[in-house]
Amino acid sequence: MDRWHPGTVGRVVALLILGTAVAFVAEAFFLWLGSGPAVVDVVFAVLAAAGVLTGIGRIVWAVVRRSAASGEHLVDVAIGTSLSYALLLVFGPAWLALPALVAGVAAISLTGLKRWLFPLAVLICTTGLALLNGLSVAAAAEALLRSVVTVAVFAGMGLLVAYAAEVHANRDELARMAVVEERLRFARDLHDVLGRGLSVVRLKAELGLRLLDTDREAARAHLVQIAELAGGSVTELRKVIAGYRQPSLAGELHNTSSILNLAGVEVVADPVPDGLPAPVAEVIGSTIREGGTNILRHSAAEHCRVEFVREPGALTVRIRNDRPHAGGGRAGHGLTGLAERLATVRGTLEHGAREGDFVLTARVPLERPRGS
Repeated sequence: MDRWHPGTVGRVVALLILGTAVAFVAEAFFLWLGSGPAVVDVVFAVLAAAGVLTGIGRIVWAVVRRSAASGEHLVDVAIGTSLSYALLLVFGPAWLALPALVAGVAAISLTGLKRWLFPLAVLICTTGLALLNGLSVAAAAEALLRSVVTVAVFAGMGLLVAYAAEVHANRDELARMAVVEERLRFARDLHDVLGRGLSVVRLKAELGLRLLDTDREAARAHLVQIAELAGGSVTELRKVIAGYRQPSLAGELHNTSSILNLAGVEVVADPVPDGLPAPVAEVIGSTIREGGTNILRHSAAEHCRVEFVREPGALTVRIRNDRPHAGGGRAGHGLTGLAERLATVRGTLEHGAREGDFVLTARVPLERPRGS
């Protein structure tokens, strides 16, 4: 069981408040018994004290234990206040602690200005009655201090329950956001792995069908390549599911170049820069994967150029291909996901037609800001 669950905190705080209230009432009762009251007075005091504790218990059970913030329990507050002041007025200063108990519990139940104005009024009235009952200024000040501490402790306990509920809700929200982020990451990885491979498989299958009647050897070669691509995609998919897919940037460039070559695209690539931070290498690898997939899906490219431009504080990768399809510059799910991934490392993504070619450009800072 979670010890900081709102229900657990509510039970503990409710027991503490009720235990404190019972202890204060018992102390006042036995202190008052020392004055030798009549039996009728004792019965009245017992009934009135029980009424005060009942009102306090109802408020504590509803607000603290069950976290029912709706409703201010004005009837319970009124009954508890009336009975506590009746005991104080009839039987003297021994019952000075009771109004503070009700005021402290009311601070948990009431809302708005009433939450603070009511306890303040009770404290002022209690101090005035203490002076009217013949207590010295020092004794009245001591009683006021005890009352202030009682109200503050009870109100603080009530805020503790609300704080525990808020922390629990925030933790649940963080867990939900983590699940959503993991789903998005998994979806991006599936897109990277299957999207590119299936695009080439489809292309090879179409070519094989066209050559099946005219050139069986060429058709057979395409079928062999389809089998290899399918096997590779299955292997990468298993790695994604197992959480072990962590290819290097050079490996990503090699894999993408190999697939594009199989599709008839000549790839010319710059050497992979050395010493890149892991987050930068990972997101640049994603850029190369998505760039290759974009070429297969949205162009009839014959040539592709991959350039790495290393600046003092950033790395830019530029992927250019010829013969893009009309409308191929629009951002689909793949490019949108890539832009989101680049944003996590403060990177930027640009894409569009340039001099008849399609150019995909990603720029990633090499240094992460402090505290990130």
